[in-house]
Amino acid sequence: MHFCERAVKGVDAVLHLAANAAGMGTNHGGDNLTVYQANASMTTNLLISSIRADVRVFLFASTACVYPANEHPNVDASALKEEDAWPGGAPEPQAHYYGLEKLVSELLLQRSAHLNIRVPIARLNNVFGPRDAWNNGREKVPVALLRKALAIRLAGEGPGELEIWGDGTQKRSLLFIDDCVGAILALLASEYDGPVNIGSNQMVTINDLAETAVSVAGLKPGIDIMFRHQKDPNLVGARVRSSDNRLAQKVLCGWIPKVQLDEGIAQTGRWIQDEMEKMADGLGREERISILQSMLRSKIVSLEGKDIKVAILLPFTSCGSNPPSECLPQLKAFAKSLNRTTWRDTHLLGGQRFVVKVYIAINSDDTFLLGEDVQTNMNVAEAALASQNICNVAIQICTHPADHVCAIWREVARHAWKEGCDYFVLLENDAVLRHEGWIRDAHAEFARIAQRTDAPHGFGCVVFTDAGYPAMSAFPIIHRTHLDIFQGDIIPDISNGHDRNAFLHQLYGHWDCCGILGTRSSDEIIHHQSFDHLDTATAITEQWVFRHCPVVSRKPTVASESANVRHLPINGARTGSMDG
Repeated sequence: MHFCERAVKGVDAVLHLAANAAGMGTNHGGDNLTVYQANASMTTNLLISSIRADVRVFLFASTACVYPANEHPNVDASALKEEDAWPGGAPEPQAHYYGLEKLVSELLLQRSAHLNIRVPIARLNNVFGPRDAWNNGREKVPVALLRKALAIRLAGEGPGELEIWGDGTQKRSLLFIDDCVGAILALLASEYDGPVNIGSNQMVTINDLAETAVSVAGLKPGIDIMFRHQKDPNLVGARVRSSDNRLAQKVLCGWIPKVQLDEGIAQTGRWIQDEMEKMADGLGREERISILQSMLRSKIVSLEGKDIKVAILLPFTSCGSNPPSECLPQLKAFAKSLNRTTWRDTHLLGGQRFVVKVYIAINSDDTFLLGEDVQTNMNVAEAALASQNICNVAIQICTHPADHVCAIWREVARHAWKEGCDYFVLLENDAVLRHEGWIRDAHAEFARIAQRTDAPHGFGCVVFTDAGYPAMSAFPIIHRTHLDIFQGDIIPDISNGHDRNAFLHQLYGHWDCCGILGTRSSDEIIHHQSFDHLDTATAITEQWVFRHCPVVSRKPTVASESANVRHLPINGARTGSMDG
């Protein structure tokens, strides 16, 4: 909401064209709620912000998918008119929840007209053209057919088979992007409120469209390419989709599409070929052929995405608090800071999302923290976290003394590693966080390390300097790659937990795979020193690098910066625990 409020401040007109949308590769029903939630939230937040900011016009990009799926019983159906969206009975829009959300949003917008905001609605019909999605599962039929035909020609191993979803008799009308932009600008300049079809009424079968794509690729249908139809009913989509443009011609000053289908396909084909050649530039023949062959099939993809799981490793004790309950305000302060600094990353819609889980380690003899909260019947520590909306919590009962923090981290990290966590954050008893977005910043820093060094994502260490962390100047963030290398051990049992930054920084410094988040330099927070286990850890890491990413080179060892670290030979390295 805050982003939307900033975006519309001082704006006269808003063109809401954004959506989590795609072709048949994603409109398969498996992502219904993901698509609905993302699109409904975008529209609602943007509309509310626009009304509050006194925006004059809110133009909404809707879709032909609002029309009922059963409106096309056969391929001879007539073109759809605007009033056909509600022929009676409960609506059953096309494209699963994508069409449903657009229809609901149309209703919301039309009911907002009394709030002094114009709400023209553009029902876009099968728009295509250059710079559209073309190779990620989100592409629409004309672009998919062009990519497959071009891949066959560029591979030079014809004759080939062109995959077509459905039996090819489905009919579509396609609108080139230039005509679409012209219609949107005309609608914006008009005084018309309500839905208007923006599309073409020139229908073509998918088989005819495939022949056009093959010709644009410089091949001959039936000679260089044979059609192979995938007749899975889930891959057919609407049998017919066309656009009745009579209202558009009336309210948009005579607007009609100008770009002929063949010319639009040709322009799009030239752009896709350029993109394909960029991808294959500099590759050997075998690798080039492999990439082109991967483009011959359309993908079924999920928009849900894999959540990135972040484990907060937090040893906590009531020892030293008198009475023991005095430790709870500190735990609640931490939980509040964690919620505030990670809320955006854990509630992102339509993109990569982080899931935070707190692994709180409590000593087995800490009877207060292991007791029950009388109001919630929860564990006392868990209840304190839940009071600040931190509810994804695991209680780890440890037998290590409270001052053996490295041993505690090792035990808790192994548990989180077995549960499949991706990142591990080593905190202490008095942590309070202030840097909003530190999770996504750390994730981005790992990506920069990988790009800079050619190491796989997650190889290395990122140290975060947060001004709100009083006991220590920084804390380390480690990826599960590190625990994979050391079979679940996150750090050796070094004497002082404060030394974990120096140990990890010196270890990964050999490959220049260290990052710092915050305003302080590595010299201020990392003090090079001698560690009994660093030689062993370095050798294990070097062996792993040799097997998994040999292109990553090790920096020359500088004695003054890496005390007591020697370059062990590969043959002397092994895998296993860094404790030796």
